[in-house]
Amino acid sequence: MYDLNSKILKIIPLIFLAVVISKIVYTYSDVKKREYTFAKQEAKILYDYVAANRAYHRKLFTDNILQLDSNSIKVLPSFSSSIISKEFSEKNSLNITVKTVSDNARNATNKANDDELKAIKYFNENKNETEYFSNENSEYYQFANVLKVDESCLKCHGNVQDAPKVIKDNYSSAYNYNIGEVRGIISINIPTKNLRKYFLEIFFYSIVYDVILLIFLFLGISYLINKSKKLNTVLETKVKEKTEELKNSLLLERLTRLPNRLRLIDDIAFNADSKSLHLALINIDRFKDINDLYGYEVGDKILKQVALATQNICENKNSVYKLPSDEYALFTTADVPQKEFIKTVKKLIAKIQETEFEVNDNSIFITLSCGIASNQDSLLTKANVALQMAKNNSKSIVVYDNSLDTKERITQNIEGVLLLKNAIKEDMIVPFFQPIYNTATKKIEKYEFLARIILQSGEVIPPIRFLDIAVKSKLYPEITKSIVRKSFDFFKEKDYEFSINISIHDIENIKTSKFILDEVEKFPNPKNITFEILESDRVENYEKLNKFIKEIKAHGCKIAIDDFGSGYSNFSHILELNVNYLKIDSSLVKHITKDENSRAIVKTIINFASNLNLKTIAEFVEDKESMDLLEKMGVDFIQGYYIGKPESGLNTDFES
Repeated sequence: MYDLNSKILKIIPLIFLAVVISKIVYTYSDVKKREYTFAKQEAKILYDYVAANRAYHRKLFTDNILQLDSNSIKVLPSFSSSIISKEFSEKNSLNITVKTVSDNARNATNKANDDELKAIKYFNENKNETEYFSNENSEYYQFANVLKVDESCLKCHGNVQDAPKVIKDNYSSAYNYNIGEVRGIISINIPTKNLRKYFLEIFFYSIVYDVILLIFLFLGISYLINKSKKLNTVLETKVKEKTEELKNSLLLERLTRLPNRLRLIDDIAFNADSKSLHLALINIDRFKDINDLYGYEVGDKILKQVALATQNICENKNSVYKLPSDEYALFTTADVPQKEFIKTVKKLIAKIQETEFEVNDNSIFITLSCGIASNQDSLLTKANVALQMAKNNSKSIVVYDNSLDTKERITQNIEGVLLLKNAIKEDMIVPFFQPIYNTATKKIEKYEFLARIILQSGEVIPPIRFLDIAVKSKLYPEITKSIVRKSFDFFKEKDYEFSINISIHDIENIKTSKFILDEVEKFPNPKNITFEILESDRVENYEKLNKFIKEIKAHGCKIAIDDFGSGYSNFSHILELNVNYLKIDSSLVKHITKDENSRAIVKTIINFASNLNLKTIAEFVEDKESMDLLEKMGVDFIQGYYIGKPESGLNTDFES
């Protein structure tokens, strides 16, 4: 912008110079035209006056008002014009001369000069013309009006015998004129010297005025451009500031001010040729539950604290990024082995998971899932594949390798859908039962129904390999129907309580929920049925869920919340749902003997349930030490490999 203003400032003087020169040329040309016009008009006015004067004096004689004699003859124009012209020329400021001249003058004073002879010749050649004007002579403008012989002229200049006596006495060659004959001209000469001086003064003042006006205009425009230049400087500074802000808004995450996903993509692309590339994507598990339970303000503060903690823990050679939602990234091009990078990430995750985040008088612990990829094409995509695998399989860290290849997973999903469809068609979904131990009666009194697919080869396929595919392929309702039918049929003549896992998808599916209710109505002992609902399922319609639970419980069935404590449950909703059991999440139970935080959370859940008259079930109990500790805490039921593995039959034997 500065260069543009500089160029304009340089061009403007040239433009104004051109305008001034053009104005001078135009004004001079206009003044010359006005001078010419003025001279011609002035000459015509003088001629009109002279002609009127000549006619008046001639009429005095022709009308016999004045008798022609030796004294009065001096009044005639032929005699007096040269005398009057001389006096007039000397007295007027422009030195204009007015004469009556002829090419055949009797008086030397009335003899035509060369320029006047040209005028007479012009009239002789152009009989119909009466005026002549010329500026051929640089010293004056010449105006002429033709004098032709008419009737009144013949009284003195006709036949000599008819002429007045005084004419005969004084002139010998003033006779025998013919009507229409050119006898001379009235010649008016306007000198150019004084006339031009007058008009040049006009020209000068006009130019001075125009130049002054143009100078003021130039100064005004220069001032505005200089003002504009200063304004442009300010605007350029503001634009740079706003550009930097926009750049930061595009490349920095709004909440944490860490580099964002776009910046990560740029950095990965920029370092694509580096020998060493390591990327970790870290996700806060079930962060939505924090927002639901504590509110978005608390959630935002957690995100900022995690960002700060990550920056403090990470070494300088690792760049930290904040990705959308609840995800972070750790990226480095340092020449370190993958094992060392993984070690750094594990250290980071461990420290954050051990951190008690204090927000608005709330103490919050979080867990993380992480996907790592190193030295790969499509590094971000493959790290994300590893992260999704970690989340789907409830693992803390998954490192990408070719076994996680997207194409292979798609192939596996396609094969899984075919397997599932065939299992449903051939009725290969079979029930397995895991015993549940009552800590009060010291007996196995309940079982959880767990679906398995048994292939013709005898291979048993666990639910982890087909349930996710079932949800995505819309086949889950068929599995639920198969489980309900077979479990009801198996337990209809047995006096054991049993539980079935159903999802929010089953409850929100009108056909599936109606099928479940219809089957419950036909079952002889509905009080033995417990429906387990995963806490991790996203509930979009609590009204529909409440209605389903009320209808189920009206038949005597019970409701359990599965995996309770794995996230950040909305306790108010737990109260609204009026459930019977809380199944404590396995991720808390399996660390209970070693992790103080897990023990504290489990104890809190047990006390919470007890105060609400709810029963608690601890899953994933695999050793006596865990069982004894849970019993001391007051848990009501225990489930896990220590009690018994899922089997096709009912395991009723257990000795502590």
